[in-house]
Amino acid sequence: MMLGGQGIALGLRGNKSNAVSLGAGSGYNIPPNNYMVTPGPYSSLQYLDPVTKVWRTIGASSSLAPYLADSDGGNYRLKNLSGCVIGALITNAGSGLTNGIGTVTIAASAGGSAWTSVVGGAINATVAITTAGTLYTYPPILVIDAPPVGGIQATAHCTVTGGAIASVVVDDQGAGYTAAPKITVINDPRDTTGSGGVLTVNATLAGSGTLTAMYPTDNGTALTAVPTFTFSPASTIAATAVMNFVATGITVGVGGAVYGNAQPFLVCVPPAIVSGASVLVNPRTHTGLTMPRASWIAGTSTVGGAVTATGAVVTDAGFGHQAVPNGFVIIGGSGGPVTTSAQVTVTVGGITDVSYLQPV
Repeated sequence: MMLGGQGIALGLRGNKSNAVSLGAGSGYNIPPNNYMVTPGPYSSLQYLDPVTKVWRTIGASSSLAPYLADSDGGNYRLKNLSGCVIGALITNAGSGLTNGIGTVTIAASAGGSAWTSVVGGAINATVAITTAGTLYTYPPILVIDAPPVGGIQATAHCTVTGGAIASVVVDDQGAGYTAAPKITVINDPRDTTGSGGVLTVNATLAGSGTLTAMYPTDNGTALTAVPTFTFSPASTIAATAVMNFVATGITVGVGGAVYGNAQPFLVCVPPAIVSGASVLVNPRTHTGLTMPRASWIAGTSTVGGAVTATGAVVTDAGFGHQAVPNGFVIIGGSGGPVTTSAQVTVTVGGITDVSYLQPV
């Protein structure tokens, strides 16, 4: 264990700095030790998922909150995913495909990301309450067995009425199971009386012969536009890439008027979310990957009161824009009622970021 105190430099691998600067798309495997990790505002802490063997994001909100990491040199890393593709929303699952992991080849049109496909093996969206149990004071925790390596683990939660399990909600149907998994019912830590609950997954799995999941094993490089996918065999598969864009600036189509005579203005860019219906309940492979944060861009209007990109500064590039944003709020510094609304376009991509590691 490395020790230190005020004024003592705690270096990484012999260096006298604990700052790690990562360009968009870059990663850094954390050396063996215990660390307090503070990801930068555009980076995330990740751990190697022992089920899928892919990296899972812990700091999905980039809230600047520190995390404790017990690293063995290969199980934790910092990753700057700004501008990169991080998932996909499957809108057409195809048909007649071969069940299993990697039976469909997926290629992105740009960025060089690498993908794993999963065909079949989702659990049914309805779980049977075989035995409701008694005396539950809080809803018990449900743990569903993991699928074979490369699959997506299913998750669910339940409600309790009159001390018995009343309903089960499948939060993620998972993918890649070869048989219906077992559900273990575990009492809430506050519950010392509940017992007897038995839940059963439908023996017939869902999604046979269709694409039930796709996820990147390499996020590739940062992009400024959303890539498309090609599939082999193609079938009728369709999917929309989920991005992790940040705002990089604005271009002005119409400057507008009465935004203040050479006064400050702000452009607020609300998070852009991928729209469309997923073929399965599987938010952990698309919309549930980040907690998006709005972007803010500050500038000074022209003498005539128009919005201008000249001198505009990105004060917070935001986080987790899943698509190119197209809705903005422009706040003027002063002046009367806006007579002509400004029209701007926000440019997106990736950004260099700095994170910090403190050995503990």
